[in-house]
Amino acid sequence: MTKKEWLDIGFDKGIIDLENFEEITFLEAYREWFKMKMTFVKKQSLDRMECTYNRHYSGTDIENKYISKITDTDIITYLMRCCLCSAMTYRELGRIMQIIKGVLTYMRDIDRGGSPLHDWEKIKRNLPLEKLESGFKQEYAVSRADTEKLLHDVLVNKIYYQKHSASLCLCLNFYLGLRIGELAALSFSDFDLDKNVVRITKTESKFYNRDEDGSRLGTMVYRVVDSTKTVYSVREIPLMPEALYIFEEIKKHHALKHYNSPYLAYDGNQTVLIRSLDRTLRRLIQLCELRRFSSHDIRKTFATILHHNGVPTRVISDLMGHSEIGTTENCYILSYDNSYKEYLQYMRDAIKYVI
Repeated sequence: MTKKEWLDIGFDKGIIDLENFEEITFLEAYREWFKMKMTFVKKQSLDRMECTYNRHYSGTDIENKYISKITDTDIITYLMRCCLCSAMTYRELGRIMQIIKGVLTYMRDIDRGGSPLHDWEKIKRNLPLEKLESGFKQEYAVSRADTEKLLHDVLVNKIYYQKHSASLCLCLNFYLGLRIGELAALSFSDFDLDKNVVRITKTESKFYNRDEDGSRLGTMVYRVVDSTKTVYSVREIPLMPEALYIFEEIKKHHALKHYNSPYLAYDGNQTVLIRSLDRTLRRLIQLCELRRFSSHDIRKTFATILHHNGVPTRVISDLMGHSEIGTTENCYILSYDNSYKEYLQYMRDAIKYVI
């Protein structure tokens, strides 16, 4: 029998006196765990963990409780209160559980603080998960009419010339389906016109720099990094003739304005390109009098159009840079609002029986 197994029996039977262990509060344990995570996860993930902790753990009874005294009942009681909070979703509860499970499991693995063994399956079974909001909201792809109006007003009417580069990039994304950070980081050198592809190898990220103890240093940083969201997101996307046309329009606009920037979305000011693109889209929607949609809706519209026109889901998943095909199927293939006309057109294009 291993040392760990002997300790488990001792804890369960009450044979081992936990007072012989150095008592550590949950807050102290969290700080050790967070410092450990700095080595393994991206800076953006650290920021998300910190926000979750500050929102749900700071100031609670469990924060100052010794981890040796935290029981399954304590965890269930705490998580139950979280479940009963208004607007609590499955995703948010998952982030809350990730912290408490991660902290207590880590401290037990390194034999710190006398953390007992917890039955996480039992804890989950005792939570009122039916009280949670699914977090699901009905999403619709951008309609063909809205897409065509936006493209016409930007390319022909130059409706928002002050931000013409950003406007053209948003139009380009209807043919690339990029994440907003990938679109912001898109540079002229990413385009291989000989192979007729664009290479996606980087993204613009936002995060806090931190010291060795995990404390924030200064304000949030926005920076183009030579990595993507996941290793699967590094990819090549073929360029359709329409995408090539918009790319050439962006090159012409940069030459006309004498811009000296490698980034397509640059419009003369050293600004955060993600923010610039989001603000530009909101303004374009106002100017074009369109139903409101987000930059992420453009990405999902790209996937939806490919799906409705018979492109295999595996191919769509690769073009989107997804690690799991289920992500593409469940989250990125949408319906159309007022779908009757859209679906009728697809049926006419697809079903061509001779009568």
